[in-house]
Amino acid sequence: MKTIGSKFRFLIAIVLLVQAGCLSRKVVIPQDQRLLPAKSATKEELYQGLIERSKQIQTLKGTMTLDVSGGGSQSGVLTEYRQTSGYLFVERPKNIRIKVLAPLVLSTIADIVGNGREYRASIPLKNQWIEGDVNVHVNSKSPIANLRPQHFLDGLFVDITPYVNKPFIKYSFNEQTENRHSYYVFTFTDFSGDGAEAHTLEKLWIDRSVDMEVSRKQIFGADGKIETDVEYSNYEKEGEVRFPQTVVIMRPVEDYTLKLTFQKTTVNDKLPDNTFDLQRPEGSEVVQLAQ
Repeated sequence: MKTIGSKFRFLIAIVLLVQAGCLSRKVVIPQDQRLLPAKSATKEELYQGLIERSKQIQTLKGTMTLDVSGGGSQSGVLTEYRQTSGYLFVERPKNIRIKVLAPLVLSTIADIVGNGREYRASIPLKNQWIEGDVNVHVNSKSPIANLRPQHFLDGLFVDITPYVNKPFIKYSFNEQTENRHSYYVFTFTDFSGDGAEAHTLEKLWIDRSVDMEVSRKQIFGADGKIETDVEYSNYEKEGEVRFPQTVVIMRPVEDYTLKLTFQKTTVNDKLPDNTFDLQRPEGSEVVQLAQ
């Protein structure tokens, strides 16, 4: 009986402590730290929206400012080109031209053209000419020299058409939160390998807390590492097409980050036939970049 009485008194003490608030407390989370309200949509609605968006833009031209930085994480020395301006022309799926201008004087720093197989680049200030395979990795200390037209194409557009109606490519769908934002995340995975592990191809993050637009895209290499990591923001609508006015493309392999801030974009206008015609300037030095 003495043991039972001791247990009873112990339980009474616990109840009194809880009521007195000794074992728990309430903390009011500040409004600016709470999870933002999240919009909702079905997986099917979002997937069909991604398919439609993938086909909307055939051509794009834009004026923009560019911020390029690179080398910091690998070499310890960060090189920055800030607030240069430029022009961009795209004819999907492969053709692209990027013209980078120096601030104030507006002289051409680089004129780069790619067609999905090879790229050509003119560097007038140094009287240099570069050309090569778009898929060959180079190792240059200059962020400008590491720019590749294909990196722009990979970053600028959300395009899931390579995965649609491919029986060996599956997608998964889940919800995630980061900081104050809620996301729907599509993950596309390749199951084609015989006995090999599945290979994650791409992830698309749809921001439920802002505009239900894709706010991030991650492209993965065969080794599972991120090759391209893109952030999209400030979407504006032209006709029925919404396009982000700020695009940040991060390339961990080449160790550079490219930020494009568009002042003006025009979609689906016919481009002149010679838009992607870039010839080597007479007398320019051919530069071989180290692979």
